Amino acid sequence: MAGAGELRRRSGVRSEEERTDDSTARLLERIRQGDADAFEQVAREQAPRLFRLALKLCGRREDAEDLVQETLVRALPALRRFEGRARLSTYLIRALTNIWKNRLRSRKRSRLVDWFRGKREDDDAQDSLEATAIDPVPSAEQRIEAEQRGAVVRDAIERLEPNRRLALLLREVNEMSYEEIAETTGVAVGTVRSRLARARDDLRRLLEDRL
Repeated sequence: MAGAGELRRRSGVRSEEERTDDSTARLLERIRQGDADAFEQVAREQAPRLFRLALKLCGRREDAEDLVQETLVRALPALRRFEGRARLSTYLIRALTNIWKNRLRSRKRSRLVDWFRGKREDDDAQDSLEATAIDPVPSAEQRIEAEQRGAVVRDAIERLEPNRRLALLLREVNEMSYEEIAETTGVAVGTVRSRLARARDDLRRLLEDRL
């Protein structure tokens, strides 16, 4: 019996993934030809996703914006040599994480990562409005307690080994699969699983008597 993909091919119906791949291929071809508008399109389409990850990694909007800008400035010209073996988004996320890791190496201490807070910054205005309508406004005491818990957790995340921290953020914040994390970070899936397990164990140990 033919699978769903085979039936789509026979009927001439193409999946969204196939259409996206074709669109990306056309975009990359324009980039190889030096089309400045194509470069701008990539930056415009990919910047929001890159910024969300950068904000979780850096913890401060200014640092996140600087990291995204440096990533695009460095990565976009190299797209002329990009062969398309990985997804474009994966290629750019890999570039961003490499720059972030290099910054960590050049500093003895990284910025706090604001991820494991009681209330995450809401990137979607509509979701924010819905959350406001459903959740009661916290009292001053509740806000203070949430800030204190957030500070404790941020401190624990900062103490994680950088590769483990990155794997954890890609999994929990970007909701990537093990395979996508492996492709992004350039390691085996087994290594990703090991880093995630150790990151969670380390975080649990660091927070055991503090929350």
